Formats: sequence, structure tokens, C-alpha cells
Amino acid sequence: MILTFTLIPAVTVLYSVGLLLAIGRRPDDDSSPHAALTAVPNVLSAVFILLSSFEVVTGWANRTADEPTRPPAIVFIVNVVAAAALLAYPALAGLSNTRRHRVLLGLFAVQVGAILSLAWYLQN
Repeated sequence: MILTFTLIPAVTVLYSVGLLLAIGRRPDDDSSPHAALTAVPNVLSAVFILLSSFEVVTGWANRTADEPTRPPAIVFIVNVVAAAALLAYPALAGLSNTRRHRVLLGLFAVQVGAILSLAWYLQN
């Protein structure tokens, strides 16, 4: 299991570096979201990181505890909703749909899925 959680992220990083090199550093068109929407991904990222960290740490601690305590299921549900909103943000904010953005969003989705699966595995 540890091999899975070390091998998959390493391959993902190598793959992402290769894709970014293949795409090149061509500038995209300058499309930015409305000023009111600029804080949204920061808040969603903070919520996702906070909840994922909490779930992973409590799940890891539950593996060694005599009387494990599990967080309520709503914590995982809110985490999944925050992750989905974070991944849907570029489309909802009307950002450009260039190849670079699609690749980066896909790579970010792989990492989000790995973190959510690790949290689910450790909690159950």
C-alpha cells in the first residue's frame, strides 16, 4: 500500500513535468475572472486542505489507537463538495479553456483524487 502512495505521486510528477515541457511556455490569452471571484479558489483550497489533513491525520491515528474516534461522515461529504467545486471553478468562472489549462486541471484532479482516496482509506 505504501508503494502505491509513493509510486503514483512520483509518476504523476514526472508525467506532469513531461506534459508541461511538451506544451511549452507559450503565453495564453489574458482572461481572468471577475475581481469578486478571485478569492474563491483560495477559500476552496483552504477548506479542502484543512479537511483532508484532518481526515488523514485522524485516520492515521485511528490505526494505532485502542479506541478510535471517527469524524462524522459530513466532514468527508463537505470535503468532496469542496474538491468538486474547486475543480469546477475554472469553468464556472468563465476562464479560457486552453490545452494548458485542461492539462493542469487534469493533473490537479489526479492529486485531489489521490488525497480523497487516502482519506477514505484511512477512515474506513
